[in-house]
Amino acid sequence: MSGTVLQAEREQQRRGRDTAALALSVVIPVYNEEERIVNTVSLINHHLRKRGYGFEVIISDDGSRDGGPRLVREKFLGDERVRLIREKRNRGKGAAVRRGILAARGEMIIFMDADLAYPVDTIDMCMDALGEYDIAVGSRNLPQSRIEVDPTWLRKLTGPVFKTLVRKLVLPGFTDTQCGFKGFRSQAAHDIFLNCTINGFAFDVEVLALARLFGYSIVEMPVRLQLDSSDSQINLTTDPVKMIGELLVIRRRVERLRRERERAGD
Repeated sequence: MSGTVLQAEREQQRRGRDTAALALSVVIPVYNEEERIVNTVSLINHHLRKRGYGFEVIISDDGSRDGGPRLVREKFLGDERVRLIREKRNRGKGAAVRRGILAARGEMIIFMDADLAYPVDTIDMCMDALGEYDIAVGSRNLPQSRIEVDPTWLRKLTGPVFKTLVRKLVLPGFTDTQCGFKGFRSQAAHDIFLNCTINGFAFDVEVLALARLFGYSIVEMPVRLQLDSSDSQINLTTDPVKMIGELLVIRRRVERLRRERERAGD
């Protein structure tokens, strides 16, 4: 059994020993976000406290080498609503999101980026959508979405190419698989992320491909993009090749899982 699955099972066992499930878990994957993580968590914490339901904010640190984890501990010491979990080494955003979601206790689980690219009230919209659907996926490409920043040259260059590859190789039908804001009902989240393996940029594609394979209902929701720093860690020399490789891995694995499910249903 893989270490990832064993770790996930331990997380599930720990959740079973915890108190009753909270209404919401917000997972923030973090890597070297010292300059903004305290402000981000403070804004989310303040927003959710006004809502009057039980919640937690999970900072899933992906082996940061800066002082962000220390600042979080100092600022939120004694606040049981804020949890910091850490990887010893940098494994990738997909790994950080997966670890945070498998540790979450909320009846609804949302992951969002530390840069607050989407305002905190997007959480409320997402929870409304999760009242009807198993999964709510932010999309920057819907007509109702508001884009308040100009796309970077890197986004203009890579975005359409990656979107075409996703549709051709793995996952047709979505306007935006890579939006850094997604929400899940608890059961859907844990079913999906227990089966995820991709740690790199294409982890969102794997999540949605598995969600569709497992038959969960999915809705794309409009978002307001007020900041976009998601291109800052992309290496044009190596990452495009990695992305294509990840898409091919996802396609093979989803097809294998589909055949296994079909045989099991016979």
